[in-house]
Amino acid sequence: MRDLLLEVKRGVATLSINRPKSRNALALQTMTELGEALDAVKRARARVLVIRGVGYQAFCAGGDLKELEHMRSEADASSMARRMRATLDRLPELRIPVIAGLNGDAFGGGAELAVACDVRIAASHARIGFAQVTLGLMPAWGASERLAALVGRGRALHLLLGGQAIAAEDALQMGLVEEVAPSEKFDDRLVELAASIASAPAHAIAGIKHSVDSVRPHRNPELADATIEEFARTWAHPAHWKAVERMEKRRQAKKK
Repeated sequence: MRDLLLEVKRGVATLSINRPKSRNALALQTMTELGEALDAVKRARARVLVIRGVGYQAFCAGGDLKELEHMRSEADASSMARRMRATLDRLPELRIPVIAGLNGDAFGGGAELAVACDVRIAASHARIGFAQVTLGLMPAWGASERLAALVGRGRALHLLLGGQAIAAEDALQMGLVEEVAPSEKFDDRLVELAASIASAPAHAIAGIKHSVDSVRPHRNPELADATIEEFARTWAHPAHWKAVERMEKRRQAKKK
């Protein structure tokens, strides 16, 4: 794989987004490889899956708008969103727990990936934010319903409508992440947590995940069609692309 690294060791599968120059943003190739990696994890019979970013700056900065800007139509946006939504819906369907290791910032689609996982552990310097609204968009990959289930309706709306990034400790207080580790000890703690889970019998791990999901499902495929349709309209709307242009101008100004 070009954009992802997969290592399976002693029952722990570690999937790393390897695009540090783009703050581990997701290109179309990355999205395709994510689905392929999940197939490989199942074949490897791992007992726990860890998803993280390479480096320490970003877990995942969302969709790579530079690579996605050629997709201007509702049809293209809908096709991309449907594929990625289906991929993220596979995470709760896995028989093994999926840990999001937030080694750095998780923004936009990166935050969607994080909340699709079963458990989130964050480095103390990490931030998480659903910034889609600042670009005239809405989440398309299931984040709205997953976030509401995690933190409640009011807090979900506050985060989604405000688009603000929050610190790891604040995310912990509201139940958006389950644990915060000191940045300098994050890698060790992530390895320790994954190894502890992997040491349990496979049938017990699968049974626990299934029983919890039966009480509060972490995927709602019946909501996908309406959400993706609404997202596609916002993606193709001129307001979105004007916001992208403004963001790029600010980025270039900072570089100068």
